[in-house]
Amino acid sequence: MKKEYFKIISVVDNFLKQGQEPDIAMIAKETALSNQQVYDCITEMEEKELIIAFEIDMCCGEDYVIKELTEKGKSML
Repeated sequence: MKKEYFKIISVVDNFLKQGQEPDIAMIAKETALSNQQVYDCITEMEEKELIIAFEIDMCCGEDYVIKELTEKGKSML
């Protein structure tokens, strides 16, 4: 697994515990990764069934909102 996955899962878990559904910008700010790095990891992590994310189409591209960590994702904590 990429080390970035662990960083992202940890940050996402903290946001979810606070009742927030983090997006790419929120995760990037907390992990010191670029928005593009987070985007790339999020899409890969969704394919690997580590997270459940919803894509939001925007006029200038797309964004992702993380709804939850899967059991597989939680096992990485």
